[in-house]
Amino acid sequence: MIHRSTILFGLLAACTPQWDVGGDLLDDTGNVLGDADAGIEDLSIGDQPEVEPTIFNQDFIHTIDIELADGSEDALWGDPYEYVPADVTIDDVRLEDVGVRLRGKIGSFRDLGGKPKFKLDFNRFVDGRRFQEMEALSLNNSVVDCSYLKEPLAYAVFAAIGAPVMRTSYTQVTVDGRDYGLYVTIETQDDRFVKRNWEEPDGNLYDGKYVLYGDGDYVLLDFGEDNDDLYQLEEGEDVGNEDIAAISAALAAAWGQPDFYERMGEVVDWEQIHTVWAGEQWVGQNDGYCMNKNNYRVYFDPEDGKADWIQWDMDNSFLRDSDWGRSWRQPTGNLAYGCFADETCRDAQMAAVEEMLAVVDAMPLEELHDDLDDLTLDAARDDPRRECGRGEIGSWRNYTRDWVEERSDTVRWDWGL
Repeated sequence: MIHRSTILFGLLAACTPQWDVGGDLLDDTGNVLGDADAGIEDLSIGDQPEVEPTIFNQDFIHTIDIELADGSEDALWGDPYEYVPADVTIDDVRLEDVGVRLRGKIGSFRDLGGKPKFKLDFNRFVDGRRFQEMEALSLNNSVVDCSYLKEPLAYAVFAAIGAPVMRTSYTQVTVDGRDYGLYVTIETQDDRFVKRNWEEPDGNLYDGKYVLYGDGDYVLLDFGEDNDDLYQLEEGEDVGNEDIAAISAALAAAWGQPDFYERMGEVVDWEQIHTVWAGEQWVGQNDGYCMNKNNYRVYFDPEDGKADWIQWDMDNSFLRDSDWGRSWRQPTGNLAYGCFADETCRDAQMAAVEEMLAVVDAMPLEELHDDLDDLTLDAARDDPRRECGRGEIGSWRNYTRDWVEERSDTVRWDWGL
């Protein structure tokens, strides 16, 4: 298994094909590879040259203008999760008939009257279309992250330690000419994401996010809790969730047994999972698998048939476990709890934490924090739909800066390192 996660800290390499402001696809010498005026759809279907998405360039704030089709706004008020057609302009590249819907659940969902999360689906209404090799793009509203910095910083850490990770940037968004403020742009976990992160991209990808019912009740998904069938298949082949059920069965059989680690190692890739959980602890992901059985995805790598972990939705990161009455000494997720209760597994987790700390301590995280702060501070303060006070933004950025400087020492203390 080879993870090829990357995050863009600066300008993309000069040899990478670029989109110019007029929408043409250019090679490294500036030659036009395609003409946007001849039809964006034609450019993004079929054997288009591999394009490193410039939308994830973090050197400037991008722009996305959404023009909802007639009736689309009313439709989103009626069912915010159903895609509606819209014309979308991304950094001066115009795409017609893009699918748009709202995102988010408890905590981060907002309707069009506030600051909603958006998902853009480029091939929802134009079959096979891609934008910069992507099927879709997610826009996060930062309504629960007054700093606007948590997600880019957290994903930078995960990328550095070799975990599969979404790329990020910042975007100023308008809807029908109305300013919706500053958003964090997030790569969507689809087949292209899988292809970028695994040598064998044909495995099954499942969503482990909680299921929300119409009456407001919800269920957190975890193994061994009789909800294997609720994991949603995002990519791959429908096998009736038998691969998910196999983890639950193995967990039930191995729980508390002296060979717990070895038996579970037949269905999960412990080395990969230890790395991801170490990253979760460093970034203080209170709303992830270990602390809250939430915001994770599972990919079954065809190379070995075992489950790999993917972390996502980091707006509730950079929080102490005690802030939510939790403890990294006793994780909530069943697999993590069983691991930490098993001496062999816990020792392996501690070794992964040590490796993670060596990598993170060598990162220029303070510089990245300050660069992102400089880039976005004015836009965050001027965001007309922000839910934090203007002064809170600076306070939370001081908090995240302190976290970057001090978190490794806290994690070392927690493990007795």
